[in-house]
Amino acid sequence: MKTIYSEAQPGKVVLKEKEIGHPGPGEVLVKAMYSTLSPGTECGLLHEAIVPLPTCIGYSMAGEIIEVGEGVTEFKVGDHVVSTIEHAQYIITSELNCTLCPEGVDMKQAAFWNLAHTGMYCLRQSGLQMGEPAIIMGEGFVGAVTAQLAKIAGACPVILTGHHEEKLAASREMGIDYTVNTKTDPEGLEKLLAELGLENKVPVIFEATGNREALMQAARLIAERGRIIMISQVHGEAMPPIDNDIMQKGVSFIGTYVNSRPYKLKRADLLITGTWPPVMGTQLNPYKNKDMWTADEDIKVYLNYVKYGRLNITPLISHTFDYKEIPEAYDKYVFPHPSKEITGGLICW
Repeated sequence: MKTIYSEAQPGKVVLKEKEIGHPGPGEVLVKAMYSTLSPGTECGLLHEAIVPLPTCIGYSMAGEIIEVGEGVTEFKVGDHVVSTIEHAQYIITSELNCTLCPEGVDMKQAAFWNLAHTGMYCLRQSGLQMGEPAIIMGEGFVGAVTAQLAKIAGACPVILTGHHEEKLAASREMGIDYTVNTKTDPEGLEKLLAELGLENKVPVIFEATGNREALMQAARLIAERGRIIMISQVHGEAMPPIDNDIMQKGVSFIGTYVNSRPYKLKRADLLITGTWPPVMGTQLNPYKNKDMWTADEDIKVYLNYVKYGRLNITPLISHTFDYKEIPEAYDKYVFPHPSKEITGGLICW
């Protein structure tokens, strides 16, 4: 059969059509339901900062398995899954590249799993303790969902900063304790901390702006022996001079590139089969012990939070597009520069 997919070319994204066959061993055929548009990463793709063009584009999809290949054990036809695959109506991918969605989860929210589990990893890396105050700098999707997850994890209070009032209002709607518009009130964060008695007493600051000044401010405001969690890189500039604050206060500076941890782990097990010695089993089994939270396990946590109503990221879905509108959406909101209007873009297939 044929599938429609999106392809990034110099300066634009186009829809194309190609033949698609049947899944091979260990593969599944997925029919897309929703995929998400992430302006930052995909702007990097369009500028050839990641791989050469032309290339497929998109990397966060929710869909339904409609065919499985030989040897597939984790999934069956009819399962709903999320996967790191491009914008396309149908696509064949490895079963290892899929995570099962729990029954009843909202698939529109499920489609944002890739950005959401990035925030989950940031929380795990931070070692956040119940009752600790936390600041999240940056009101984009990753910053906003990190703030929500910090609240779930027990941070109190949770403070979110940013430049766009509409996005800050969405986070307040979702229950964030305080928001500060640092564009209209540059001193607002310091004033709020003074009012709350938290000057130099905030132990955890998440920096999700990719802005040099914000990282320097985080270094100034962090408490002694606190943790600065770097979510976004400072692009196009040298690293800000934050070494003195970090050194003098004994601060931990923690990176959270989401692919720095295993995506999935499988274990080979010795089995006692009625004879001695034990023999190595032929089946690789999922490794689920919580001494190592893989990306796959955190994705499942996010999906369960959505299913059970612990987390509702619907207010962060700022734009919805039909798949036929993909070229225009990228032209308006992604290239040549990511639009600040968009928080979460949902593509409907």
